[in-house]
Amino acid sequence: MSNRELALWWASQSAAHQYRPEQLSADDARRAPAIRSAKAWLDWRVSRALLQAVRAASAGPHALSLSHSGGHALCAQAPAGQAVGADLERLRPRDLDALAGWVCSDTERAWLQAAATPLRQTRFYLLWTLKEAFIKAAGLDFPADMASVGLAPQPAGQPALRPPPGHWRAAVWQLGDDWVAAAVWQIAAGAPDPGIDWRTAAGCELPPLRQLGQWEGGAG
Repeated sequence: MSNRELALWWASQSAAHQYRPEQLSADDARRAPAIRSAKAWLDWRVSRALLQAVRAASAGPHALSLSHSGGHALCAQAPAGQAVGADLERLRPRDLDALAGWVCSDTERAWLQAAATPLRQTRFYLLWTLKEAFIKAAGLDFPADMASVGLAPQPAGQPALRPPPGHWRAAVWQLGDDWVAAAVWQIAAGAPDPGIDWRTAAGCELPPLRQLGQWEGGAG
């Protein structure tokens, strides 16, 4: 890993052929036989191939968070002992109002409602991925704690981060036309920001990146 505080690894469907079942962890080896659908099996092979590539490229232990969607995968890699979470979602039509009522705060729902339809979808996936990443990083309950973290929209300017206890950095990106990804990682207050290092599994191409937001903040 470079001197960046976080590395984000990307894999597309082409990574599936790199999957090595003999390299699975003991836990994953127990889970693999239960996979039945072709879609789930593709997600499994791509995500585990990415995880195997990250581990092979890394010296020593690291904190890792893995996410997959639609035959693609994202893995966040941070120094050992650091809380980190990542989430990847494919953009697709959904009942945004119903889902927002389930996982968003009142101010987040108002922020969504204030946006025109295309922007509303982007904002929804920004919130969803950010919340899922916090759920993973902080060991929160899904879906019970989804509404307790996310953003605090402001009357003007960028929304403020609404994290779990501790001090956190967070960022969300759109990748190409089809994907939204979020990463969150806990830091010491006042720590310098050396940036994020994007990498790919062998033979995979990273889609064009557009950052949707970057935040830092703490909660007691």
